[in-house]
Amino acid sequence: MIDNAAIFMQSGHSIASERISSVNDNTMRSHFHSYFELFYLEKGKRAVVAGERSYLLGPHEFIIFPPYTMHHSFSEPDVAFARIVLYFAPDTIPEALELRLRQETKPHAIASSQQQQDFYNQLCALMAEQDPQNKEDFHEVALHSRLNLLLISALRHESNDVAPQSEPKIAKIVQYVHNHYFQELSLDDLAEMFFINKFSLCREFKRFTMCSFVEYLNKIRVLHAQRLFVESDKSITQIAIDVGFGSLTHFERVFAQHTHQPPKKMCQQMRQLRDKSPSI
Repeated sequence: MIDNAAIFMQSGHSIASERISSVNDNTMRSHFHSYFELFYLEKGKRAVVAGERSYLLGPHEFIIFPPYTMHHSFSEPDVAFARIVLYFAPDTIPEALELRLRQETKPHAIASSQQQQDFYNQLCALMAEQDPQNKEDFHEVALHSRLNLLLISALRHESNDVAPQSEPKIAKIVQYVHNHYFQELSLDDLAEMFFINKFSLCREFKRFTMCSFVEYLNKIRVLHAQRLFVESDKSITQIAIDVGFGSLTHFERVFAQHTHQPPKKMCQQMRQLRDKSPSI
C-alpha cells in the first residue's frame, strides 16, 4: 500500500495525514523515520510493535511514535480495519511539547467517551485543514495551531493503560538486540543464549519484526548512526565502528540501502541543521 502521507513528508511538507481502510495490509516492515507519527485506529483491531514491545489497539486508541523509533503494525488475516496516520516534523511544535512526546511511547486509550469524541473531531478538523485544496486565509497558521491543540489534548486527557501483549521470549530477544546492536551478533549466538532452536528463532523474529534478523540489526545500527551524526562530532569511520560495522565500506553500503543517501552527505546535512538549531 502506498503511503501518500510519507511521500508528502519526503517532498518537504512538515505535516501530513492520511485515512486508510484495508484488509490484510501486513506487509509493512519494521521501520523508522525522522518525524513523529500519530497512529490512530478508527475501526477494527491492530497489533502495533514499537521497539521490543507489542500492543493490541482497538477502535479510537492511538499511539505516538517519536522520531527514530522502530515500529510496524499488523492485523489478523481477513480482519478489516481503518486507521489515520498523522506525521509531523519535530520543529513544528514547541520544544517542551516535543520533549514530552518523546517520552510518550505507549498507546493512549482516552477514558471519557466525550473527550474521545472531542479528540477525534480535532483530528478530523486537522485533516480537513491539511487538504491540498484548502485555500483559506491563514491556512498554514491554522494547520500548525490545530496540530498543537490536538497534541495537547492527547497529553491532557485521562487515559486507560493499554498493556503490552505477552510475548516474553521473542520480546526479550528483540530487546537484547536493541541493547547490544554494537556487538557482534548472530542467530547462532542468540539461539544458544536464549535456549531456542535457530530456525524457530528465525521464524519468530521475522513474525515479530517483519524483518529478517540481519535486516533488523542493520536498521538498528543505521538508526543509531543517524543519532550520532547529531549527538556527536565523531568521524564517519568512528561512528561506523561504534554502531557495530566491521568496515567503513560495509557501513556505507548498508546505510545507502536503507536511507538512499550516502552517510557522509546525510551527516553534513544533519550537523548543519543541528548547528543552526541547538535544541535538536
